[in-house]
Amino acid sequence: MRSLRLSRILILSLIGLLFPSLSWAQFEQRESVFYLYGSYNYATMRAYPEFNAMLNIIDIGHAELAERLMLAKTEPDAVRLIEGDLFERVTGMFLGDTRRPRFSPSEETIAPRSVRLAWKVNKAFDWTHYLHRQVYDILSDDQVKDKDKAIREAFNYYLTEPDRVFPTRLKSMNLMEKQAFSGYWKKRYPKFNGAIWAYHWLQLVANEALLEPDPRVRRTKMELGVSEFKQMFRDPSRLPRHMPISPEVSPTFAKRFPEVAATFDNLHTFHDIYMDVLTNPLVRDKRGEAYRQLAVMLDPEAELETMTMHPLPPIPFDQQQPLLQMDPQEQMAMMMLSGDEQMKFLKMSPGERKKRMEELRLEMEHPGMTKGHSGM
Repeated sequence: MRSLRLSRILILSLIGLLFPSLSWAQFEQRESVFYLYGSYNYATMRAYPEFNAMLNIIDIGHAELAERLMLAKTEPDAVRLIEGDLFERVTGMFLGDTRRPRFSPSEETIAPRSVRLAWKVNKAFDWTHYLHRQVYDILSDDQVKDKDKAIREAFNYYLTEPDRVFPTRLKSMNLMEKQAFSGYWKKRYPKFNGAIWAYHWLQLVANEALLEPDPRVRRTKMELGVSEFKQMFRDPSRLPRHMPISPEVSPTFAKRFPEVAATFDNLHTFHDIYMDVLTNPLVRDKRGEAYRQLAVMLDPEAELETMTMHPLPPIPFDQQQPLLQMDPQEQMAMMMLSGDEQMKFLKMSPGERKKRMEELRLEMEHPGMTKGHSGM
């Protein structure tokens, strides 16, 4: 063992002599973990091939996004490559106008530079994306009779890798909205930011639709969700204006699997945080800041959301545009309400919503009221 450590030191020393411009911090030990074996694996691909194709394209879009940011020499180049070229590329694949991938490729294959930059971030993303896929597979496979048990087994397996696991309670939205570097990504890349939020919407919609026990109704809901998703890329004005979360888009799933839903919402939150870190020029040490943010996000007790979020009643997927066109402050205000008040808020005019939000702020200032999300 001692001689093995000495050999490693000699090898690293030799690399340092041959490549003096490389930082020691660039060398990170890597390892891979495969998701849980199950007879249901790949059931989504068999049962819902069009939805599965959307997932594969989403994986490519995420990977190419980070890689193009790494390759761009200037910010205007990055904006052109992402808001123009990459948005058109994924749109063409979503709508079937250009060739689609048959499988989800390894991110290291198509985005080697971005993976090298922050391997720990990549492995946390991948591990949770595996869980996403397994939940879809379990819910897509009618041979799985006890789906709750199967999802719990897959989730328990997911939890065995604490360095990769997003917490089971919702993190504060302030991590995404209120840090010094926050908001830069969506300001400079609004169209592709909307595309990523549309990705998240489709993933949440599938969680909700796949809970439908009647196979024919389930298929109809899945097809409707995919159709609405494609329409967002035909008409980018329909892309979401806030990050969708489980209690609003997949309330049935969030109630039935609250820990899984929170894990997925935290993953999506960290996507936005990471994009701000990568794009904001104020962040000089990209890897260092990414790892600091990841440590906070993966800490199961730190920076938890204090505002009670009330799930919306299920809204048909083709009737969610008024919801998706709310800005983040309107979204949070609505989630503070409950029952009929939420639907009234959803139907209000912009002026009426603004007035109601001011009333909510005043209510929160009263003694005895729980202080919640500071975005209000």
